[in-house]
Amino acid sequence: MIDYKLKKSSNVNECMKNLYDIVTFLRDPKDGCPWDKEQFPKDMVRSMQGEIYEYIDALNDNDNAHAQEELGDVFLNLFMLGKIHDQNGDFKLSDSLNDACEKYIRRHPHVFSDTQVENSSEVLKNWAKIKKEVEGRKEGSDYFEGVPKSAPELERCYQISKKAIKHASAFEWDNDENLYKKVYEELDEAKNAYSQENLLEELGDVLFCIVQLCRRNHIKPQDALAHANNKFENRFTTCMNIVKEKGWDPESLSDEQWNQIWDIAKKENNH
Repeated sequence: MIDYKLKKSSNVNECMKNLYDIVTFLRDPKDGCPWDKEQFPKDMVRSMQGEIYEYIDALNDNDNAHAQEELGDVFLNLFMLGKIHDQNGDFKLSDSLNDACEKYIRRHPHVFSDTQVENSSEVLKNWAKIKKEVEGRKEGSDYFEGVPKSAPELERCYQISKKAIKHASAFEWDNDENLYKKVYEELDEAKNAYSQENLLEELGDVLFCIVQLCRRNHIKPQDALAHANNKFENRFTTCMNIVKEKGWDPESLSDEQWNQIWDIAKKENNH
């Protein structure tokens, strides 16, 4: 048993120390938690992804109390990752934090030095210039450097297209209308797919084009899909509640009845 009593504080530095101390106790080889001691970085990354999604849900719900809780869970996972790497002899969390501090001071000379910028576009240009001229990062043959391979595919698609346009502006669409035509063209090809493998390819092309429409209109595709998911969940739940209140069997209802129930659900959910 570890004798520890939490002393809450309004000082962020002290709170950070408290949380890191707790993580250290959880990972203690002798008296720590068996589950926490078994975790590896890849395990914690999956856990942290889940916590981040829960934090995003809280933001979308405008639930500050829930957001406060989930943000704390994100920090715990970050500290746990740092502790594991430290115990493994990979690197110390302090070194990682020092690196980050140096890097972000270096990349913000308009804040920490006398460099002048007029807008965010100039900030991004300076950022790229510093990476290349100060940090010595060379542009190689990997034109998609910086696009995480482990990111969700919708996000990867969004970032890949941004990178492509950055290197060759000719890959940008002239207007949305031509892109809509391309979507319809890809849908026709998917409709006429001659095999499962071909259908997979054609539906991928449809999704790729849809992501370009999102990007051109400054909409993150995952945000659009999240909105559609939430809308469907709400409508479907309303539909099933109506069916349940009426005492109907969902499997016995006709398409016409379902359409009528769906219209009611749309009105009740203001869509």
